[in-house]
Amino acid sequence: MDISLRQVATALIFVFTTALFVLFILFDTYTWGKYAFLGLSICIFMLGCGINNGKIGIRFTKYITFNVLFIGFTLLSSLWAISASDSVVMARTLMRIFICAYMVYITYLNTPELDEMVLLRSVMWAGYIVSLYSLSFYGLDRMIVAGSSNLRISNEFANVNTIGLACALSCVIQINFKCLSSKKHFSPSALLMIPSVVVIAATQSRKALVFLIVGVLGYAFIKAQKSPKSIFIKGFKIMFWILILSFVFYWILQLGIFEGIRERMEGMLNAGFGNGQVDHSTIVRNNLKTLGIEWFLRYPLGGIGIANPHILANYYYSFDAYLHDNFVELLCGGGIIGFGVYYSMYVYLFIQLWKYRKTDKQRVTFFAMWLGLMFAMDYGMVSYYGKSNNFYLMIHFFYVFQLKQKAVLERGNI
Repeated sequence: MDISLRQVATALIFVFTTALFVLFILFDTYTWGKYAFLGLSICIFMLGCGINNGKIGIRFTKYITFNVLFIGFTLLSSLWAISASDSVVMARTLMRIFICAYMVYITYLNTPELDEMVLLRSVMWAGYIVSLYSLSFYGLDRMIVAGSSNLRISNEFANVNTIGLACALSCVIQINFKCLSSKKHFSPSALLMIPSVVVIAATQSRKALVFLIVGVLGYAFIKAQKSPKSIFIKGFKIMFWILILSFVFYWILQLGIFEGIRERMEGMLNAGFGNGQVDHSTIVRNNLKTLGIEWFLRYPLGGIGIANPHILANYYYSFDAYLHDNFVELLCGGGIIGFGVYYSMYVYLFIQLWKYRKTDKQRVTFFAMWLGLMFAMDYGMVSYYGKSNNFYLMIHFFYVFQLKQKAVLERGNI
């Protein structure tokens, strides 16, 4: 394949990858969505085969091991689950997501031009597209009203928390791109942060706001990694940037459009400190978490079956939903074993990032921050079966694989 066709193929892979992330958010609830996900994944894989002259090396990496173990446990838990069919269906869902993700994963592994920065750009542009679609769907006026009152926009085409988190992630990637990329000039795509922030305000997603604030403040740590100066100088620079960014955030959050999300944050903090008025959403979430812990203590080893906790919520509260907390959901559904199998992925990734931290300091710091935020967000959402979350983990496994390869090459050149 000559160079021009190769460039076209890699550009198409980027476009299809971006479209894949967009579909995860915008059309996840549609029946035809799973066929679109599979179709795009196959297109990416076939383009990868074309670039590599029909050859794609199948690599049995840790990414396969961890996913197969968790899918296998999910299926196994059907043997003691309250509803065996729920666990079987979930195992089938997780397998479909893994197959699609693996086709993308293996394509990027076998194509030198497609590094982690390409994947990050895809995620960033997907969030921007979601923000523009949301503005078009709801209308700017409705968005502004939703942000400045308690009239939060509803889940009309996708979960509003998922929309908010996608927009927050795009902003975090955009801000940190200056440190991660070799291109230091201003990028026009940064202007798309404005509609993304408006959407975050309208969704009133507390998780998205925390993700955005912590992710942006993380810029100070990522930027400091480039400095060869002493730890004292690095610490001073980090504190300086944190103060500047904190002031900017405080000023922005005083705008009227953020009144709704400020009230929700206040309700969450009141629940945490045990005083003041607590909003209904926080009360429901706390009740579901308490219920999940209660049943985990009854069946601590294997739980009541993966994907079964919603049965408890429906029985006790007439509210058919998962437990709004990935930790509690997995402890209740999978017990200590299921919880350990799933979160061993995070443990492995954190260990590898720490082990090879000197190989690529700034990008390692960014990926560690992102992974840490994903882990923290699990406190307020059930993510283990989410397509976007599974693909984000795939990106982390891809980066760790690339990081280890880079470390081996550097050692070989010494």
